[in-house]
Amino acid sequence: MSSQNDRIRAAIFDVDGTLLDTMPMWHDVSSLYLRRRGIEPPPSLVDKIFTMTLREGCEYIKSLYNFTETVDELTDAILSVMRGFYRNDAPLKSGAYGLLHALHERCVPFALATAGERETHESALSRLCVLELFQYRFYCSELSTSKREPAIYLRAADALGYDPHSVAVFEDALYAVRTAKSAGFYTVGVADASQTADERDAMIREADVFVYDLCELDINIFGGQRR
Repeated sequence: MSSQNDRIRAAIFDVDGTLLDTMPMWHDVSSLYLRRRGIEPPPSLVDKIFTMTLREGCEYIKSLYNFTETVDELTDAILSVMRGFYRNDAPLKSGAYGLLHALHERCVPFALATAGERETHESALSRLCVLELFQYRFYCSELSTSKREPAIYLRAADALGYDPHSVAVFEDALYAVRTAKSAGFYTVGVADASQTADERDAMIREADVFVYDLCELDINIFGGQRR
C-alpha cells in the first residue's frame, strides 16, 4: 500500500454516472419528452436510441413521428428537459460527497473532465455544494475532443501538475476507462445502473480498482496530508 500511496497524488473525475446519478434520466428523457407531447412511446424506443448520440436519436424520433420541428429544435427541446433536471433534481451518487470532501481535506488536488455541458453540470454540482472543491474543470466540447482519445485527461493532469501515472481517473464508461488506462493513468471504475453485465465484468477486469459505491474506495491509495 505504501508504494501506491506514494504514486497516486491527484484525481480526475467524470461526472455523469460517476459523480452524478444522471444516466437513468438520459436513458428515459426521450420517452419523457414524447409523453409531454401526449405520445406514449413504444417499449422498444429506449433500447433503440440509447446507443445513438442525442442528435441521432432526435433524427430517429423525427422520422418516426413526422414532427415538423427540425432536428436542431428537437435536440434543444430534449436538452431543455435535461437542463431543468440538472438545475433542480440531479443527485450525487452514493459516496461522492464524502469522497470529494475527504480528498479536499487531505490536500489531494482533483479536476473535472466531462463530455457534458458546462452550464448543466456546474449548476448541479454547485447546488450540491461540491463544485468549488474542483481545482480545474475541463469539457470535451470546449477542447474539441472526446473520451475516445486521452487529450482531456492529459490536459487535466498537466493542470494538476502530475504525470498520468500519478493521477487516478474515475469513470463509469468502459471505453473511457480504456482510454485513460492506455495513456498511463491509474483507473477507478465506478458501477452504474446504465452498464450492461458484460461492460461491468470487463471494467472489473480492466480497471485498476472497481467500486460499486464510491464510499468503498480506500482513500489511502492517495498521497497527501490532512489540512
